Amino acid sequence: MQTTVQFLNGLDTIGGNVVSFVNGTTRLVMDLGINFNPEQQANADGYAIGYFPKLPTLFTDQQADELKTFVFISHLHIDHMGALSYLKQNTLVYMSQASYDLYQVLLTLGWEKPTVANIKVLESEVAMSFGPFTVTGYVTDHDIQGAMMFKISDGTHLFVHSGDVRWDGDQADLVTHWVHALQNETVDLLLMEGTEFSFPKSQNLQRNTEMQLQQQFQQKMLQTDQLIVINPYERNVRRLVALYNSAQAAGRQMVWEPEYAQILKKLDSFAGLVLGSDISWQMIKETPQRFVVQNRFHNLAQLSQLRAPFIYLHMNGEPLGRYDERFSQMEHFLQEQQGTLIELGASGHATRTDLTKIAHLVNAKVTVPWHTFKSSLMADQLRKVGLTVKQPEKNETLNFE
Repeated sequence: MQTTVQFLNGLDTIGGNVVSFVNGTTRLVMDLGINFNPEQQANADGYAIGYFPKLPTLFTDQQADELKTFVFISHLHIDHMGALSYLKQNTLVYMSQASYDLYQVLLTLGWEKPTVANIKVLESEVAMSFGPFTVTGYVTDHDIQGAMMFKISDGTHLFVHSGDVRWDGDQADLVTHWVHALQNETVDLLLMEGTEFSFPKSQNLQRNTEMQLQQQFQQKMLQTDQLIVINPYERNVRRLVALYNSAQAAGRQMVWEPEYAQILKKLDSFAGLVLGSDISWQMIKETPQRFVVQNRFHNLAQLSQLRAPFIYLHMNGEPLGRYDERFSQMEHFLQEQQGTLIELGASGHATRTDLTKIAHLVNAKVTVPWHTFKSSLMADQLRKVGLTVKQPEKNETLNFE
């Protein structure tokens, strides 16, 4: 029976990539994210304005069709799962165990909105059947716990959704594992993320690995007696643990906001001090050289009580980039408060060289570049290594007989 693959979003954007696989009365939807859009009105009809993918039975009150739909979330970044809370049907949604655990904590904190969807766990490297399809998830390396690559089979054809991936992270062996596994199979269609192709000038810039980030963090702590304030992303739990270990190695105490402490208590062995219960701002001000304080943008104003110079390390926390108008607000605030802003992050996305190498090793019959502003640039590079590349339009459908 024919499988149709429809590209619903994410072909010329970073994130928001959504694809569906339909065979008979079964539909698989891979990722359900939304792109960052500061102009998006909270009360706007996201489906009507094209903010959500073209899946009316999931996002509107339209009566469900004959298709049985299953959704798979590769990881818990907003651009891959942000539309979950807008679902209007009790849809089955699958994610890794680590993603599920993180999702439950975020719901408890109120940092994710509840969904009517029924969230299930997809065990790593265990093939699960959904109508004529089988889906196998492989844990991969990205800058968030629980990220997965998905392998989809209809019994005749094999499709691969890379998810977001990097190959120079602290868990690069996970990527090597699934790349080698795919080399033993014939992949008909590879959907390959291409974030780093979006920034052609970045090839001349120094790129931090997670290890280098920690090394530079330790250097900053040892070079100053000022207070160090850090703004890491709460969903990158492995980095939070590493930051604590680095602070300890530099002879400083880590101070967490209560919400971050709760995340660590639920998902890892917690260590450190909790702001407001174990330690106060007054105590921190008395001996700033002894501490590292985690501070998220939402609580930025609390730093106004320091009244002394400090180092502020922006570590991929919110605001996530300069495209967000809040970034300039943060810069202005820190200037007023004698805070020295230093951007010290590490990408969760593979280099262009590694992206090309992964695609070349998988050697799919057809490779689709997406999750990038520069899909044509990526397509050209993939063709140079001998791959057959397809650049579909939004909502275009490919048929596999």
